[in-house]
Amino acid sequence: MKKEEARRKGLAARKALHPVERSRYESIIFEKVMAEVSDAAAVGCYVSFGDEADTHRIILELLKRNKRVAVPKTLKSGLEFHVISSMEELKPGVWGIPEPENDDIIPPREIDVMLVPLSAFDDQMHRTGYGKGYYDRILAECRRKTGIAYSCQKTDEIETDPWDVDLDCVITECSG
Repeated sequence: MKKEEARRKGLAARKALHPVERSRYESIIFEKVMAEVSDAAAVGCYVSFGDEADTHRIILELLKRNKRVAVPKTLKSGLEFHVISSMEELKPGVWGIPEPENDDIIPPREIDVMLVPLSAFDDQMHRTGYGKGYYDRILAECRRKTGIAYSCQKTDEIETDPWDVDLDCVITECSG
């Protein structure tokens, strides 16, 4: 399936989730993510926005567990990850997505687990984002690449480009 079609289908399926269902799924995803990052000292995590799988609770718990938490700041050249110590450090940035304003930058290669947003994924761990390529430019540097999504975002095999980097796993409410 072409990326554009996979993206469109995944986003539509995610948007169609009933709020009660979404809340139940997010609780399951939260527990699975906490298990995934239990041994990590440094965790990179997107700050959820709109109808993305929620990461605010994940970030708060990681901070509570004294993990080094890095969140993205969007630049024209791509993403830059900044270590934060609280959610209050985030201010609306590009597209209104909360971003850090501090200067505590960490290279992606120093992050043990990178929690990645996606619009769709397949069994081969291919992903589509939102079409801007921001994560594609950093994933090759990441030690462990873990997508977070709802199972309804899973689709048939997604066509890839030579620069695409596969995820190591995708955590959903149904994943093992």
